Amino acid sequence: MIPGEPSTTARWVAFARGLGGYESPPLAADPHAVDLLHAPWSTLLRAAARWPRATRMAVATMDTLSQGRSRFMSYRTRVLDDVVRHASADGIEQVVILGAGLDARAWRLPELATARVFEVDHPDTQDYKRARMGEGRVTYVPVDFEKETAADALVAAGLDVSRPSVVLWEGVAMYLPPAAIDATLATMRPVLATGSRLAISYSRRGSALGRLERELVGLIVGGAGERFRHHEDPPQMRARLDRQGFRVLWDEGHPDWAPRLLGRRQGWDLQRIVVCEPAR
Repeated sequence: MIPGEPSTTARWVAFARGLGGYESPPLAADPHAVDLLHAPWSTLLRAAARWPRATRMAVATMDTLSQGRSRFMSYRTRVLDDVVRHASADGIEQVVILGAGLDARAWRLPELATARVFEVDHPDTQDYKRARMGEGRVTYVPVDFEKETAADALVAAGLDVSRPSVVLWEGVAMYLPPAAIDATLATMRPVLATGSRLAISYSRRGSALGRLERELVGLIVGGAGERFRHHEDPPQMRARLDRQGFRVLWDEGHPDWAPRLLGRRQGWDLQRIVVCEPAR
């Protein structure tokens, strides 16, 4: 990570979300991605906006050639957006985003207009983001993991532990060793009131072909200075959450999302989202 800058993968994710608005039909659009990025990513998104028809054709071609894999970020974004929307409809008004990166949900989801949104991340990423998006819509929670836990920092920043929260942990678990995942779950569990929800995206071990694809992606990520460290299948993830005091509500991947959101079949299932709640 370059001092004063977000991670390379955080920029890739924001760029992918920016392109998501040109998919047909769009699953999720992030008009703020261009404001969160600098060149060359912002330049490319501005070019996409200048020539939307050509951009839509290019995105559709990628969708066809990749057999839907290029829409991965849009699926993940939309599913987690829906988690937030459902929580808001149920009266949950505290949102916590662990490892927020360049997430723009606080600005683009109208359901969060009156919610209290806490973003936990590295101070450099937050300084970069604050300079582009300003204060007010989120409570930035910088964490020095050598001195404090995310839960301690959240409570100090004003999280009301007597009220339920919806917590998003997106695109982080696959970069952590299992012990770090367990430690985060263990420290977060006591500050999540009854009725809270925790949504985690994670990487599957998958089939032999899936593992080959995952290794190829891992090489690309490794070239950006980051490394995949954790992969497990749904039964193992369920057991991990059970050990840490959480009850799984549902666990889904592309084979579930593609029919529901786009009316198509898709067998690719390397990354999934599990939603759980504190066990009583």
